[in-house]
Amino acid sequence: MKKALLFGFLIIVLGISQADDRFRPQYHLLPPSNWLNDPNGPVYYNGYYHMFFQYDPDSPVGIMKYWGHFYSKDMVHWIGLPIAIAPDQPYDINGIWTGSTSIVNGVPIIIYTGINESHAQVQCQALPANLTDPTLSKWIKWPSNPLITSPNGRDPSTAFQDDHNNYYLIYAFDCDELSGQAVLFTSRDFVNWTYLHPIHSNHYDTFWECPDIFNVSNRLVMKVSLRGQDFWAVGELDPIQKNFRPLAGDVDEYTQLIDQGKFYASKSFYDPIHDQQVIVGWIGEDDDQGEKRGWQGMHSLPRSIFLSNDGLQLGSRPIEALQTLRVEESHRYFHNIVLPSTIPFELVHDDLDFGLSVLSTLDGSQRTSVGMMTRTNTTFMPNWDVPGWDYFSVPGITNSLDCQHACDQDIKCRSWTFDSAKQMNNNCFLKSGIPNLVASLTCTSGVKQSETKQQQQLVWVYINRTLSQRSSGTSRAPLAVVEVFESQGGRLAITTRVYPEEDTAQNLAVYVNSGSTTNQTIVIDTLDIWTLNSIWT
Repeated sequence: MKKALLFGFLIIVLGISQADDRFRPQYHLLPPSNWLNDPNGPVYYNGYYHMFFQYDPDSPVGIMKYWGHFYSKDMVHWIGLPIAIAPDQPYDINGIWTGSTSIVNGVPIIIYTGINESHAQVQCQALPANLTDPTLSKWIKWPSNPLITSPNGRDPSTAFQDDHNNYYLIYAFDCDELSGQAVLFTSRDFVNWTYLHPIHSNHYDTFWECPDIFNVSNRLVMKVSLRGQDFWAVGELDPIQKNFRPLAGDVDEYTQLIDQGKFYASKSFYDPIHDQQVIVGWIGEDDDQGEKRGWQGMHSLPRSIFLSNDGLQLGSRPIEALQTLRVEESHRYFHNIVLPSTIPFELVHDDLDFGLSVLSTLDGSQRTSVGMMTRTNTTFMPNWDVPGWDYFSVPGITNSLDCQHACDQDIKCRSWTFDSAKQMNNNCFLKSGIPNLVASLTCTSGVKQSETKQQQQLVWVYINRTLSQRSSGTSRAPLAVVEVFESQGGRLAITTRVYPEEDTAQNLAVYVNSGSTTNQTIVIDTLDIWTLNSIWT
């Protein structure tokens, strides 16, 4: 008997609308209209949580950037406030870009990137106009702005201190010699900053964005955004050289992904009330209807960060406070479900082995599948591609066995694909990660033997969308967000946007693939379902 690992996962399906807009998600932070992207400067101060964000108040396509502002008593229900910082000075006239908030001598201080008159990136400071105002609704800019003008870079992090009360912050910087890097600055007074050196870098990545550095359970963590995704790594800071040294996996490696879906430009902060480090990411859109809707973008659910038992890996899960949104009388509980069974637990034909179909029509013609694909023999897989994470195309390869051998001989290689439809010298692709499988008639792929741990079963988790041809005159169903978290080790999270075409695409079903699970029994240990209230008070 085979037990379905999927339903050790916490699956949250989020969507529908605020009361006056059926297309707006109910449980994710976003302004009433127009453009939102990066979370900025989250902080807890004087009894309230504050979340700032990249905001264009005049356009849903993100032309000019301001800092929008929400505050909350519980990090669940949010209240909108006036714009916190606007581009109105020569040093930031072309945009208020990403930054962070630090508590300095009991005062919250923002450091942000301003885009000046010549479009250079400079680092600036803002302070609350009235510390007795619990909403911190008004901010004033430091009269000596900009504080840092070189090197040209952006997205300053929350500051940290050493044992001698020196402040440090990092921001992203791009140069020819070290393509992806974060640079380190220090200050005694949080006004006069001195450049030190790159705190961490590599020689092959694209420009790093939104770097962050923080502690989790007395371990130092660095986080960066690159290639459209966010990565983090546990490490330590050399006390003399002040360089970050990863302990198990670097910030550009596949295994260090925070979220395998749409989660980018994240910011974290320390929550002293619950003694947790919380991270929030930007969820961008996948469609081209933002201008028509009048808004685009939202933030992920707040996630609590924690360390693995060995102290070398990181995980995340939704903060516990989100459970207060559950409507208890809506709770449905299932235990020891044997698949296949009766509707709504049914067989479907899909690429995935087993999982959930959410936002599904009754006939299954439209659905979003959150499920697993499992393979025991993964070292050599004909008719499968593993697209992405390519770092080298091996010249002179004529067959899949030679491509497999090339991967085995390369210490960086974790998987490979040979594509017979491509020309020699561009048909064997070595990969630094293990991407999800995609069926292909021309490809053979494999995972390096050392990665499979002698034929240990590997599991890929997917979010797939199946849409029927939209009929003329059909109204579009409410939009949704799906966030998936592995509930045991917390190492896996996947976020996506969903755009159902039919109003009836609001059903849930558990499925197994009739083709891939022959002679096997899938057992779901427990499945809990709740309706959630809106976050909007």
